[in-house]
Amino acid sequence: MMPLAPLGPPTDSVSLRAVYGAPDFVRRETDSELWRYDGMGCAAFFFLYREGEIWRLRYSETNPRGRAMPADTACLTGLSARRARMS
Repeated sequence: MMPLAPLGPPTDSVSLRAVYGAPDFVRRETDSELWRYDGMGCAAFFFLYREGEIWRLRYSETNPRGRAMPADTACLTGLSARRARMS
């Protein structure tokens, strides 16, 4: 298996899917979406808002939360590794 190229932090729905794969849950509203990814012992929530035809990432957080920040780095790293295993 070829290693995946490193990706920058996600800024929209396309890059979010490239980094973490398909979400485990999606809640759709008129101009917003919530994408949830379930990891081992954590969950990540990504809040996207429509800007024209693009869904922009506006906010993210994890449960449990990170120290002094809304997203736990270990959780997000684990989700990225999950994507690599599924490729």
